[in-house]
Amino acid sequence: MKIAVIGCTHAGTAAVVNAKQLYPDSEITVYERNDNISFLSCGIALSVSNVVNEPEKLFYNSPENLNNLGINMRMNYDVTDIDMDEKIITATNLKTGDIVKEKYDKLILTLGSWPIVPNFEGRNLKNILLCKNYSHAKTIIEKSADAKNVTVVG
Repeated sequence: MKIAVIGCTHAGTAAVVNAKQLYPDSEITVYERNDNISFLSCGIALSVSNVVNEPEKLFYNSPENLNNLGINMRMNYDVTDIDMDEKIITATNLKTGDIVKEKYDKLILTLGSWPIVPNFEGRNLKNILLCKNYSHAKTIIEKSADAKNVTVVG
């Protein structure tokens, strides 16, 4: 059985680990836009306040660990089409532009969430930051080192 998983943060990581345990002979392929998985974004505030001294400690799994379990990790891939009738995923490698089309038997969608930014003047200024993923965490930590005032919305 071929299992395709789109997205690999909390739900995706749990899904692939459990699917591999339940169906050890399955071929599992993960498509993830980022170059990392399983980041505990809820801990960004702990990292900014130095309760957790390195944001890297907020990861609880890695693509390498899942690959060692026999899971095919397609990191930095954006799924651009899902043909539900033919059961084919089309995905683009965000670094090379290469396109892959792969068949699947079962599909697991773990697409995560994204912050909703209200429409206000200045929302695209360089110091208006989102707080959702590892990249955001690194930027927040870097910019907070010299910050004099901080406002948190949400």
